Amino acid sequence: MFKLKSKKLEREFNVTDGYLYASQITNTYSGMVFIPDGSGSEFEIRFTDGDTLSSKNLAVSEAVEKDGKLFFRFKEEMNTTVTMSYRIGSDGETLEKQIAIEQSEPKVIDYVMLENIGIVNSKSSYTANGGKSEIDEFYSNLGQPFYIDSLFFGCVFPGTKNGVFHGRGEVVYFIGKNATGKIICPTTVMGAAKSAMMVDLRKAFFEYIDRISVKSDFRVQYNTWYDRMMDIDVDNTEAAFYKVESKLSSNGVAPLDGYVIDDGWNNYKADFWSVNQKRFPNGFLDLSSLTNRLGSSFGLWLGPRGGYNFNSKFAKRIERGGFGYYNAESDDICVCSKTYLNNLKEFLVKATRENDIAYWKLDGFALKPCKNQKHDHITGGDHDMYYITELWRRWIKIFKALRDARKSQGKELWINFTCYVNPSPWWLQYVNSIWLQNSGDIGFAENYARNEQSQADAEMTYRDSVYYDFIVTRGLQFPLGNIYNHEPIYGREAHLDYTDEEFEKAFFWNACRGSALCELYISPSMMNDEKWRILARVLKWQRANHHILKNAMLLGGDPAQNNIYCYASWTEDGEGVIALRNPTHEATPLTLTLNKLMGCPEGLKNARRFNILSRGAVESSDLYNYNDKINLTLAPFEVRIFQFGKTDKRTDSNGDVNDFTIVFEYDGNNGVICQNDDILIRIDRGIISVNMGTLRLRSENSISDSNHTVTVVREKNKMVKLYVDSSLDSSAYEEHAKAHLSCELTSDAEGFRIINSATNYSDIVELGGILKKSRKRRR
Repeated sequence: MFKLKSKKLEREFNVTDGYLYASQITNTYSGMVFIPDGSGSEFEIRFTDGDTLSSKNLAVSEAVEKDGKLFFRFKEEMNTTVTMSYRIGSDGETLEKQIAIEQSEPKVIDYVMLENIGIVNSKSSYTANGGKSEIDEFYSNLGQPFYIDSLFFGCVFPGTKNGVFHGRGEVVYFIGKNATGKIICPTTVMGAAKSAMMVDLRKAFFEYIDRISVKSDFRVQYNTWYDRMMDIDVDNTEAAFYKVESKLSSNGVAPLDGYVIDDGWNNYKADFWSVNQKRFPNGFLDLSSLTNRLGSSFGLWLGPRGGYNFNSKFAKRIERGGFGYYNAESDDICVCSKTYLNNLKEFLVKATRENDIAYWKLDGFALKPCKNQKHDHITGGDHDMYYITELWRRWIKIFKALRDARKSQGKELWINFTCYVNPSPWWLQYVNSIWLQNSGDIGFAENYARNEQSQADAEMTYRDSVYYDFIVTRGLQFPLGNIYNHEPIYGREAHLDYTDEEFEKAFFWNACRGSALCELYISPSMMNDEKWRILARVLKWQRANHHILKNAMLLGGDPAQNNIYCYASWTEDGEGVIALRNPTHEATPLTLTLNKLMGCPEGLKNARRFNILSRGAVESSDLYNYNDKINLTLAPFEVRIFQFGKTDKRTDSNGDVNDFTIVFEYDGNNGVICQNDDILIRIDRGIISVNMGTLRLRSENSISDSNHTVTVVREKNKMVKLYVDSSLDSSAYEEHAKAHLSCELTSDAEGFRIINSATNYSDIVELGGILKKSRKRRR
């Protein structure tokens, strides 16, 4: 008897008369026992000539238990030797299995069933329904987990076919190659839930995914797309970055995590990816430098298939140039070509390092597999799956190379993995967010005529109906915190027109969907002062409560069918957010029960309820416990957002921050410019130092001669900016800096003065000159 035991699982094996027999699987967490029936096997190999091998008909030549691991080696058959190993996962809870295959003579493998579990003895099982999206339904369902009783199963490679088919739980890894070297198949995983209820299975599975995923903290960034789409250049992008930063800083929002250039920078007339020098004469250096000086980071879009507007012509140019191939099946770049991916990897890594890129929006992959056998990639297999396996194995190497490039600089990277991919949760080992796949960039529900509901409500209903389709209809198992939903949008190219109240409702509502990536597709020209204030409130609340919101669950009916629904998010210690919406023009009563089906922790006790967005609602002093009920009625198209917890966390943590400006003329003399208990400004050898409490700022550039105007600005968000003459030199931000700093300062510096407000960049910086200067240089 061979046994393997984790914190929550026990697995037993016997070798009898030379053959391997797997016995029961015990979930010690739920107390349930599952015994796979004899129709399955531990693995099965199918060759392209129709031959098969499995653990059922291969004799065991060696069985070893060592260091908490099990190894089974099988006798060679058909020139093929298989080794199977079992181990406890690094989390101490899951069990992992891995198959290795060696061959003494070539014999092409069609696929390997890494799991082949008979489920006759099970009480329940679950497989994602899936459905057709932008890519074929077969591909869009790859890499999903399946559930048997209180157990979850899957594979760490996101491109396997997983599910319960014909009475067996299967993980199928397509190969299309022989194993004359050695093929080490990807690891499969088995985990345990508290019960066989879907809410417990999903919770246990998402906790496992969170443990193996790359770090994806809450991220807010501005994106150019819905402001100007492809009509971008360095000057109008610089102006947008400054405007967004200024408005948010003046409303107390911490520096954004990123500023992103979307499509429009590439020279589609070249034979490979390159910066359009007419629009960006210095490449990305001007904007990368600016985002750094704004206390943020730089992000960039790239469409591997060639984008969406010039994909066909660009792909053919790339092929003519010898940098890759044209995929005739999808009229775009062949994104599995070894030549193309080697060139693209070099471009991406170089651009990342040279431009300090912290975010990549990789947008558009394999719409259809390429079937051209003359290309430098594999073809064939069921649904062309040999291509898909090779495609994603090659892309995983690129993702790793990009992260290594940032890691070597001591920095992190966010990869947004967008269109034409399968939304497998195992992708989160390599990327941070994935596009919904079943949605347009923006859309409007048609449950009512345009004149019967606001534009904002139609857009909200559309996006949430897509969520419903993704989560409920298709049953895809994917954490909402890692979904990229192309929100929030309020840009001129989206042709939206919201009142301030509608804007508030839409932006708060989007926060409750739980996405860690909040990409602002806004146009500064469309924003009035009140909308900036609303946006600031939303972003501050969203960031402060992302630890709750990231656990969002969608509950209720399909909003496109006029059903009330909600997003509910909870932590184990009883902090929660419940966001309710009525997508109809009729008032509707409902009852909420605070139980595990709503995501509530079973230990919920004495929680207070606070109104985040609830027009006219009276603050309640009631205390709520697990299984308590809340009765309410939602007015037509009403949104109500409640927060639960022991204390009220709605207050702006910045407090009453005093913003101010200090200006003086530098005449070439070094030393202390001004000083009190809170503020010290000095210049040493041309380097300007600004100390404000715990915040420290040093100028990036040395003042080499006299006669410079130095401006130090403290913003409402506690950020400090240093300007020299008409240029922003640098900035610094300290979240926990004092709210109020004393400005009682004197100085002998010429022109020294204090202004009791933050001076806007537009009164200091001269914008719009980069292209003009570049044209002069070219002449």
